[in-house]
Amino acid sequence: MSTSINTRKHLVYSPLYQSDLTVLGSNIEFAADRGARVLSELANEITPGAEVRYRKPQMLTFKQMRRTHDETYLDSLKLPSTWAAVFGVSTVLPTNGHTSKILRKLLNDYRLKSGGTLLAARMALQNGLAANLGAGYHHAHRDRGDGYCVLNDIAMTVHNLRAEKLADKVMVVDLDFHQGNGVSTIFDGDSKVFTLDFHALEAWPMHKQKCSLAVAIRKHEAGMYNEKLKAALAQALKSFQPDLVIFVHGADAYEHGLRNRGEGFALTLEQMKERDRLVIDCFADRHIPLVLCFAGGYGNRAWEAHYQGVRHLLARAADFGN
Repeated sequence: MSTSINTRKHLVYSPLYQSDLTVLGSNIEFAADRGARVLSELANEITPGAEVRYRKPQMLTFKQMRRTHDETYLDSLKLPSTWAAVFGVSTVLPTNGHTSKILRKLLNDYRLKSGGTLLAARMALQNGLAANLGAGYHHAHRDRGDGYCVLNDIAMTVHNLRAEKLADKVMVVDLDFHQGNGVSTIFDGDSKVFTLDFHALEAWPMHKQKCSLAVAIRKHEAGMYNEKLKAALAQALKSFQPDLVIFVHGADAYEHGLRNRGEGFALTLEQMKERDRLVIDCFADRHIPLVLCFAGGYGNRAWEAHYQGVRHLLARAADFGN
């Protein structure tokens, strides 16, 4: 990777991305610090002794969120029961002023990370390649949250880019371990969004939603993953030419980023590296702008998989003249 690359043209992050979800009673080991870990590792390689430069996002406004989500659902995010349902916790916070402050802070965290995906998408359209070191909330539906996802930053990014007349046709390449059911339902029937979704057949959600091209990987098919991915990318591009690609970079496909071992396939770090090269190179070679956003990933090693993807994205950024 070139040490002269201006990373501020390609990376979006905020130290506020590290949301504390234990306040909801969740004991799931979310990799909240993965963005910071990726930046630290990049600093060791690109700018030893100095921080890697990036742009900080702004929270999405409620007007921007309403382009995707129902008003009634957004209003319900003031209620502890709504958050309890999304995060699968049995203990519901009491309804009082302190709880309202907690929920408002968490919602603002999601609004900020979602704003990061929109900012990174704008940067990709301008500079070719960009990454938001967070978000990837592909399970949230138009009228409800799901799978730890309160807002759907991917769908909101598409809708707001359209409103800004920056992009019309968008391809979502979702390589999270779990199907992006929220993205699929929101864009079902939308001919200007192509959803290519790779996921574990045996994993949640058990009822898979319709998408443009679904590839369900069985437990024993990890060795075939990248072969299937290469073929799927070629198939997708035969029928759809996007203005922008949103790469949902799930680290939970990585053997050390999974939440539940044995739930489905698991990829090695080398397989993850090859996976990311296939996707990024596919579109960089065609000079199609691509924005990467983080998605699922658990435990203290999930960042390793994200790092490989971001590192290669920066390496290819020079091909766009940056």
